[in-house]
Amino acid sequence: MERESGSIGIGAMIVFIALILVAAVASTIIISTIEDLQQDNEDTSSDAINHIANKVVMDSAFVSFSGSSDCTATLYQHSGFGGWSATYTVGDYSNVPNSVGGTFLDPDGDGNQEAFSDDATTIKVDDGCEIIMYNGNDFGSGGVPGGQTAWSARLGAGDHSLDDINEKARPQNCGGTSCNDQISSIKVLGFELELIMKISAGSDNIKAGDISWAASCSDGTTANIDSENITFSGSSFIDGTDTLGQENNFIWSEELPSQSIFKVEATLGQCSPQIGDQIEMYIHVHQGASTYYLLNIRSLDRGNDLMFNS
Repeated sequence: MERESGSIGIGAMIVFIALILVAAVASTIIISTIEDLQQDNEDTSSDAINHIANKVVMDSAFVSFSGSSDCTATLYQHSGFGGWSATYTVGDYSNVPNSVGGTFLDPDGDGNQEAFSDDATTIKVDDGCEIIMYNGNDFGSGGVPGGQTAWSARLGAGDHSLDDINEKARPQNCGGTSCNDQISSIKVLGFELELIMKISAGSDNIKAGDISWAASCSDGTTANIDSENITFSGSSFIDGTDTLGQENNFIWSEELPSQSIFKVEATLGQCSPQIGDQIEMYIHVHQGASTYYLLNIRSLDRGNDLMFNS
């Protein structure tokens, strides 16, 4: 009888210990699950806060250029407009094909290389037209690993020598002694807006490479969209400087502090608005908020603020 009682007691103790072990394992799993859920909630909350707080607003949208849709510019290898030449129509030309397949090296997209990077000296621009030329094949944005420090030169109609380019470049002489043989991307302007933007109050510092804009317009049958990162567009503080205080455009990695005000050159290649048209404008922050604006085109005069007229 005593042996049976002893066996029962040992068995009960084994069961009791097993229950304790099971409870310990279960409690560990529950605690781990709760911690994971808490972390997920914190991450979700942080993401939600970023989507609300990290926002860029647009204060103004000035018409900075309204040219002909058939504008062209011809880039030349040498002084005196000699050597190889390449002709560019309205649009953006970098190492990435644009909407019609053109690149800086092959502007008409026919598969034949007509231009060469870092090998041009002069340019001719049609009457009533404007261009912006850049170093680097990414519009001088520094948007790729090893991307170059930005410079740009904006030129109006005329036959432009190297001296013209040096004088118009930001910074002058492209930050050195000359802009010669440094051109690797170009924009021929059709319609351009100068967007005045502001990092909203309460936002964290926002990287310039995380901010982009998009413009949508319609002719009644088809919708056209232009979209670009602000470092590709050309952007700087209002006084034309970057975050280092130098006369330069922002590059990809620069961080813009909360409530800072800056300007963006938004060139529209797909949209050629006329008086009476509307442009839907979106400002987007990567992993942040997007803002929307409807711009009514009541005047195409340079300096007209479409935000004021809207």
